Amino acid sequence: MRRLIQALSPAAEFAVVVLGAFGYFIVVSLIAVVRHGHQATISNRQFGALLVYELVLLLVLGAFLCVRGWTIARLDIRPSAGGTLAGFGLAALAYGIYVLAVMSIAAVWPHAVDTLRSSAVSSPGISLVTVIAVSLVNPVFEEVFVCGYIITALRKASDPWIGVHISVAIRLTYHLYQGAIGAVGIVPFGLVLGLWYARTGRLWPAIAAHAVTDFVALLSYVR
Repeated sequence: MRRLIQALSPAAEFAVVVLGAFGYFIVVSLIAVVRHGHQATISNRQFGALLVYELVLLLVLGAFLCVRGWTIARLDIRPSAGGTLAGFGLAALAYGIYVLAVMSIAAVWPHAVDTLRSSAVSSPGISLVTVIAVSLVNPVFEEVFVCGYIITALRKASDPWIGVHISVAIRLTYHLYQGAIGAVGIVPFGLVLGLWYARTGRLWPAIAAHAVTDFVALLSYVR
């Protein structure tokens, strides 16, 4: 099995990692859009199942990439105080761009603001422990694969920014279940984190930015 994994082409490796990490989420997100036409909400129990699922995938895909020669150092996930502060700055920047986008939309289409305000990613009643757990695990899972892996794997492409573009596109696709808020919030967020990582090669600030964003967004659903 080890030799078979090592013999895979870079394209096959990319397909295994991206489809393995996000294939299920993309399908579920698209189904939610087709069936409901608006965002689906996630309950406390579903968040628990999500955490288990993401942890298992982290272990499985992490082992797969390890056999393929990938290392943690290659993605530069080293936690640091400076990186954490940079992550807070990235989160603030992404939020500022989101606010400007909402204001611009409101100026042209005032009713759209009501739609954005009604968007919800979770049902009320989420426990604080769940919020903390999701804010720790989900950012690591997402940024390792959608940001770190994809951008690093595609870094040698003819267009140096193709990895960022694909990263943002995949991130948006599996967040479509969030409805209107998906495009308005996820695209700037993905661009800020993707451009940061493409320029610096440091993934920890992106993880920290994602963590604080998840925590703040989910805290209002704690009951």
